[in-house]
Amino acid sequence: MDNTFKSVYGLAVADINGDGQLDIIAGSTGEPIIAWYEAPHWKRHLVTDQGSGHITIAPYDLTGNGTPDLIVGSGFNRGVNAAGGYLQWLEAPVQDGQNWKSHRIADVPFIHRIALANLSKSTSTSVPFLIVASIRGEDGKPGEWHSPGSLWCYELSNTPQEAASWQSHLLDDSLHINHGLSINDVDRDGRDDVLISCTEGLIWYEPPVAPMTDDWGKWIISDRECSDTFAADIDGDGINEILAIEPWHGNNLVWYKATGDLRTDPWHRYLIDDTLNRGHSLAAVDVDDDGVLEVICGYNGEGTSLHLYRPEDLAQNRWSKETIDEGGLGVGQMQVLDMNGNGRLDIVASGLSTGNVKWYENQPS
Repeated sequence: MDNTFKSVYGLAVADINGDGQLDIIAGSTGEPIIAWYEAPHWKRHLVTDQGSGHITIAPYDLTGNGTPDLIVGSGFNRGVNAAGGYLQWLEAPVQDGQNWKSHRIADVPFIHRIALANLSKSTSTSVPFLIVASIRGEDGKPGEWHSPGSLWCYELSNTPQEAASWQSHLLDDSLHINHGLSINDVDRDGRDDVLISCTEGLIWYEPPVAPMTDDWGKWIISDRECSDTFAADIDGDGINEILAIEPWHGNNLVWYKATGDLRTDPWHRYLIDDTLNRGHSLAAVDVDDDGVLEVICGYNGEGTSLHLYRPEDLAQNRWSKETIDEGGLGVGQMQVLDMNGNGRLDIVASGLSTGNVKWYENQPS
């Protein structure tokens, strides 16, 4: 779709122009660009050529005019100091061809992930909250990782143009190499939970009734260093399993199964694949509509490939591996959803080390 986008990382999907089709939004950590691609022919439109390090993007209509705006984590550069990291939102123009206006929300040194989460059981009417994560803290020289990153919950503002109106609640400031953030309903209670993958391990944060004031539950699934995570009911028993890439930018794709109480009992670890090269991004979805979830996972080190894993016999932890893209995608971020409305799940991905944006159409077998 685009092979000219240097160090593309931030990725999102939304109907930007209101034509009923899903468009793709991508941001670069190597050049000051955020662009959106118009479905179905993927014409590229510039959102901004200002700022830098556009590493994470969440579309949401903050102004209430029916057009998605973009909440963006910007200023990320792991090779420099923390001064540039910030949270902003880009206001969608009223008319085609007009500029998107940037509104700064807060300074967030080394901001790395943001995501919207529905923290109320009545998700049809509730306004989501914004989860914000930084990969490390301000202390230390470029390339050092001893300073812990943080995790916040933000309340979306009714007057978003006013930076002071954005309220945040610190959830944790002790997370080293706080890399992966996934929003999943871990305990299937109808509310989103937050999964974090970091040096301290695989951590589940459970929202309280009042997410901005009360303490969140913090449950340790694994104390192994990990990099990305995702929750889904892989074995179909009604209880979610937890997927992870281990360690940071690691070579192991694993899944964890609960042995009892999700919050207090240990989780059993199973290895799926140990041949990743800088593993990055994963999901568990039913790609062929057979009622069984498959796992999609990629890596952006040498080899730059994307693979599909099918469970053949989970009791024996036996999986088959299929190649989706061999050598053509060094994935930054990935989304799996039905892009063209044909009922089949497709893949959209940013190629961090391959400098491209791709979508993979799920063809009928």
